[in-house]
Amino acid sequence: MNRGRLLHAGALFCSIAPFTRTILPTTSPPLPRTPNDTPLATPPQDQFLRINCQFIEYADPFLRLLQEGAPDTSLIDNLQRFGQTTPLLVWQHTTKQYQLLAGYPTFQAIVALGVEEACCRVLSPSSSPAHRYSLQILHELAVSPASPVLHAHLLAQAQHQLADDELLALLPLMGYKAQRYLLDELTSLLHLSPAAIRALHRGVLAPKAGKLLKLLSHEDQTILVRLIDTYRPGGSKQHKLVEMVTELCLRDNKPVLELVREWLDQECGKDNTPQRFQGLLQSLSARHQPEKTKLEQRFQQLVQELHLPEGVTLVPCSSFEDESVEVRLRFADSKTLQEKWEEIKAVIRR
Repeated sequence: MNRGRLLHAGALFCSIAPFTRTILPTTSPPLPRTPNDTPLATPPQDQFLRINCQFIEYADPFLRLLQEGAPDTSLIDNLQRFGQTTPLLVWQHTTKQYQLLAGYPTFQAIVALGVEEACCRVLSPSSSPAHRYSLQILHELAVSPASPVLHAHLLAQAQHQLADDELLALLPLMGYKAQRYLLDELTSLLHLSPAAIRALHRGVLAPKAGKLLKLLSHEDQTILVRLIDTYRPGGSKQHKLVEMVTELCLRDNKPVLELVREWLDQECGKDNTPQRFQGLLQSLSARHQPEKTKLEQRFQQLVQELHLPEGVTLVPCSSFEDESVEVRLRFADSKTLQEKWEEIKAVIRR
């Protein structure tokens, strides 16, 4: 562990001054003016400080739980090589206690390395809640992929302190439209099972798939998350999986485990993981839409029986809504098509 190297490299703003408590106060550009030439309100000045990690605390246990587990190894490596390049965002709520607002993975890695002090941007005790929440969002977007769980938690906390217009104004900072239903959708993620919440936060579970889980029990959600964590399908396949499983569970009144036990109990190597997951989707589809599955099987049998020559493709009606089929002919170029066109027309007229 190279503690001295980490402290020496430090953040860029820390390297220009000795490691004293107050290193560099922020400076603000000239304030814009309103039409009547009245300057806008001045936000409280922030400070950049080196703070002992024992005086930095999580705002609540939920945030600490999200960081459970080993720190990100790549983040550890970068800290050891380059030092802390981005300050933590903290709010001073007592004389010696600071509440961590953003930079949770970095703080976890700093503590794991045994570094006693961290470079922080300290928000004044007089900072308004709207100002603090806005900076939290902007800080997280700047240093790491956005977590829908962190967004949901922040909005749930902000509901107790902000007026409705201030609350909705946070959504565009997160990349959403300022609409109430989107706020409700996000905060509803906090009602998922702990396993689903962790998977969402770590990027294992896609947000669209996560929203569908709310129709299932926490036990069923946990099993589906385990399945997704095993096979790591993309977002669209996750959505398809959760959609089919949810509809089957509700329609047939069966638990998720009964539907997917075979794919959980058997070990799968890296080489056959995609094939096994595709087999799972096919099995679920056969139960989800049995008539469509029969039509697909009959169509594939027809294709095999016709022994289609090269360049000829048979295409069924979309979603097998009727029994119509299309025959598609592929030619190397338009000249070849023109040469064959009279023969094709003669065949069609028969």
